[in-house]
Amino acid sequence: MSIIQTIRDRAAVLVFGVIGISLIGFLVQDAFVGGGSHLFTAPSSTVGKVNGAEIKREDFDARVRAMESQYQAQGYRVDESMRQEIQNQIWNGLVSKELITAEAQKLGIDFTSKEFTDLLFSDNAPQEFKQQFTDPQTGIYNIDAARNAFKTLQKSKDATQLRQVNDQLIDPIVLSQIQKKLMTIFTNGTYIPKWLIEMQNAVAGQVADISFVGLSYSTVADSSVNVTDAEINDYIQKHKNNFKQDRSRSIAYVLFNAGPTKEDSTNLWKKMEDLKKPLAEAADAGVFVTRQGTKSQFFDGYMSKSRIQIPVKDSLFKLSPGEVYGPYYDGNSIAIARMIGSKVLPDSVKARHILIATIDPQTGQPTLADSVARKRTDSIQQAIAGGASFELLVTKYSDDEGSKPVFGNLGYFPNGQMVKEFNDFCFEGKTGDKGVVKTQYGYHYIEIQDQKDFEQAYKIAYLSKPIEPSVETDRAASAAATHFASVSRTAKAFDESITKEKLNKRIAESVGEMDYQITGVGTSRAFIKWIYSNKPGTVSDPISVGDQYVVALITGEKEEGLQSAAEARIIVEPQLRNKKKAAQLVTKFGKYASIDEAAKNTGQEVQQADSIRFADNFKPEFGNELILIGAALNKSYQEKVSPPLAGNTGVYVLQVKNLGALPNDAANVEEQRKGTALQMRQTMSYSVMQALKEAATVKDSRMKAGY
Repeated sequence: MSIIQTIRDRAAVLVFGVIGISLIGFLVQDAFVGGGSHLFTAPSSTVGKVNGAEIKREDFDARVRAMESQYQAQGYRVDESMRQEIQNQIWNGLVSKELITAEAQKLGIDFTSKEFTDLLFSDNAPQEFKQQFTDPQTGIYNIDAARNAFKTLQKSKDATQLRQVNDQLIDPIVLSQIQKKLMTIFTNGTYIPKWLIEMQNAVAGQVADISFVGLSYSTVADSSVNVTDAEINDYIQKHKNNFKQDRSRSIAYVLFNAGPTKEDSTNLWKKMEDLKKPLAEAADAGVFVTRQGTKSQFFDGYMSKSRIQIPVKDSLFKLSPGEVYGPYYDGNSIAIARMIGSKVLPDSVKARHILIATIDPQTGQPTLADSVARKRTDSIQQAIAGGASFELLVTKYSDDEGSKPVFGNLGYFPNGQMVKEFNDFCFEGKTGDKGVVKTQYGYHYIEIQDQKDFEQAYKIAYLSKPIEPSVETDRAASAAATHFASVSRTAKAFDESITKEKLNKRIAESVGEMDYQITGVGTSRAFIKWIYSNKPGTVSDPISVGDQYVVALITGEKEEGLQSAAEARIIVEPQLRNKKKAAQLVTKFGKYASIDEAAKNTGQEVQQADSIRFADNFKPEFGNELILIGAALNKSYQEKVSPPLAGNTGVYVLQVKNLGALPNDAANVEEQRKGTALQMRQTMSYSVMQALKEAATVKDSRMKAGY
């Protein structure tokens, strides 16, 4: 699955998963919605402008960090590719937000605080929010409980919390509701008249038989028809929307593979073979694999069978405690594994907690004496046992800023997501258990709310090593790239060196300034920055990208605007050439009063095509000549032969022999009308946004800002 698709699939979770973060900030800060202002946003440099409105770098960075944190919290690895996708998604979102809010303001559209609270404290509340206050036994959303719980937060003065509310809760919901109101203006204006459907049905039901004569464009040599740059430019000016281009650059490049060789893989395999016996004999398998520098960090716990995703898992499950399996290939790694044990455990657990922290997680510095934290947690446990409100105690005492705004609720989480002590309590206990657990962060009072999907779980120690190039392999590739770059400092020398050394020259066209990867090269924002930091004609030094070195030549650049005649020629020239050919072929038909005379004048035979319908886009007799299909349903050509018609592949003359209609008694005009209107409304949002973007002036300054 692609990265951008992963992000799209997870978007709803990212938006609504933070809904419980700090709702009360909205309840006590009406100004957030009414004027669309952003309190707590200090002046900073910009990353772009939309119709003159600045997109602040501080705001952009905060949103990027928040989304990265959300992915990381859900177990996703945020590498360079995903980070760039997140940045692009945030940028596009901020541009859309500015376009929507500006247009809404012009039309007087707003979404008030009352509408906001009415939405959340109703059955129409976002699902992820409703789950926080849904009775797991009945599945009913307790609106009163949600409303009363948030009243306990009305005195919150935490500026960071308010910022989270604005960015992660208020902005997405308010923007969504404003957009719905804006789109309603357009969708409510959608109307499909009955006569239009009836006319479409009538046309669609027509059937025609024709006789025709054709002259192919191929009968006129291309060399006899000249298309000038002036003619192409004139065509471009008349069809500007089809020839718009963004700023881009093109490069030629050569790759030098620095990936691991067969010898590197063989050497690692032998090394892993030698480690099998020591792993089997180790007193503590976890300590052993950790000291050996395993690629897969040792998980000191049991993992559900369904969550173990390695190619040899069936073989591992057959091992007895203490047995070792391997070596085996696992992607680009070689591994061995030792079975430690197995037991039946839930696949996921739902819990809530109150944390009394003993350290600052950001600095690692102590914040509270261990004895004081333990005593405070014990007091919380006793208070809850005596009937005190868990929600109230979370709000007053918990130091977990991530779960505090949702009253300590952690939702369902898989085995292995939490630190060991917390994880063991939740997965090895049972639903309803309550207790105090100490972790590296402090003391937790935990309640296990639910456990589900019990299955066999395994504790396995994996010793995994990536198949990496040896120093010699990397040096050889680097030396080859360095030599090539040193003798290829000009465009001419670049091409000459490629020919001399019999290298493969690759081309990358239309590299955008905010791209982060080039097909065939890989992901490297630094490489794209180099392309835009140097002039055309410049040859790079070797640049390391993944497991290869690249030496590139900047071959050209295109400015934002319309394509030049040279750039558009490949598309426009065939069309203009055929137009000129058509003018020549028309003269060959001369004067004619019948289809037979047209055939005689051109030395062609009359051809037949039957059962032509409007919905056809291809007929074996003449291919995809839509002009013939349309003309076949023109009843005026029943009485007289058509004039010469210029199509995709030639010029044609036709005569309609028969034109009738098929019965369509089953047609339900009203249902068709409703269906067409619904389809139009469904595509309305996209069309409106595209229109707003095309009419807007958007300046993307992220490159200048260092992204």
